[in-house]
Amino acid sequence: MEPKRFIGNDLARIYQRVHRELGPEAMIVETRSLLREGAEPLIELLACLPEEDGLPLQLQGQMVRGVLGRVEHEPLPRTVGDLEDLAARESAHDAAMPPVELEYGLPEEPAWFQGFVSAAPAAPASRPPFAPLGSPPPEELAPLRFAPRPAPRGAAPRPFAVDQHPAPASFTPTPPASSAHLVAAGFSPAAALLVEPHEHGNSPEEALAGCLASLDLAYPDEQRSAVITIQGPAGSGRTTALMRMALDCAESGRSAVLVAADSSRIAGREQVRAYAEALGIPAVDAYSPQDLVHAVTGAPRGTCLFVDVPSGPWQSPPIPAAAHFAYLALPAHWQPGAIQSAIAAYPQGGLSGAVLTFTDLAPGLVPVLSALIERRLGIAFISSGRDVSTGIEVADLLTLASGTFTTPSGVTTNGRLVATA
Repeated sequence: MEPKRFIGNDLARIYQRVHRELGPEAMIVETRSLLREGAEPLIELLACLPEEDGLPLQLQGQMVRGVLGRVEHEPLPRTVGDLEDLAARESAHDAAMPPVELEYGLPEEPAWFQGFVSAAPAAPASRPPFAPLGSPPPEELAPLRFAPRPAPRGAAPRPFAVDQHPAPASFTPTPPASSAHLVAAGFSPAAALLVEPHEHGNSPEEALAGCLASLDLAYPDEQRSAVITIQGPAGSGRTTALMRMALDCAESGRSAVLVAADSSRIAGREQVRAYAEALGIPAVDAYSPQDLVHAVTGAPRGTCLFVDVPSGPWQSPPIPAAAHFAYLALPAHWQPGAIQSAIAAYPQGGLSGAVLTFTDLAPGLVPVLSALIERRLGIAFISSGRDVSTGIEVADLLTLASGTFTTPSGVTTNGRLVATA
């Protein structure tokens, strides 16, 4: 039997696909990484079913070459003796280094220490800038005095009016000093002010994760039917994220139905039907709001109907038997201004959460996180890449928060490891 190729970015999901398509007796022939420019590498896996007379010579050769490659490139492990030898060398090197003598003494205590420190020294005499140490202080100069300017004859004193001062054109909130590291990381001052209440007794990562966890977010109820849409501007990856969410819903054992309702794109309905056939999920067409109502009322109770809608805001018709959950697709690699414009197009309180898309192309998630904190909109899911079979991921807020700050070694992360898992 010829080996079958499986490609994805999550090894656990690839194993599930192998188990589902080939069964538990499948054998892994070869695995390797496929490098991509500007994105995380993909995983390629070859698997096949064992034959009665054993594996063919070609597959046996591939397995042997893979094992030899791992053995030849595996670094030699260090032993305890090697570590002790390294520690001894460092100690000998430190002992051989001569002590460094400071040429300058400790600075004298300033005058405000009087009363806090017993027998505090007097304040040093003031010296002009760049005066050499030890030089005598210069003679004190008498302060300059100016004669008062006489007022014009016959002019009455003008009273001071408060309303004469013009009001500032715009007001920008100033974050407290404790949130300066957020502004330095790229967050807006308004977002830093919202994170500041979560910083008491917590690390910066924990404070940011706590703020993200407090944002507005809603998920469908398992006991009630739901109409789920992923809205957003054109090119935001909303259809791909919707297909991934439907795949995860179907794999979890819950009834899922795809609804093709986007007539603005050429072959948009055909694309949804092609996804439905590949994922094994039923699909229906909706040309009017009444078609969507019939699809909801005709589905079993607890079904999730994933509706592919046109770009821009979309309002579901009132359906008493189902709740509407609208998520906003935000490309993480867009510029901050484009992200702010995409969020501003939707009314306050009309969204159930955000879905971060294209996180594998984003150098960092700070702009989109800052915009979501200002809008008070929580992160529901993360969708990365174009492989629909990998499903969608629930955001790990602490991991996303830890990718926004610089580590002591000077290395920064961007949260893409959790985004592509």
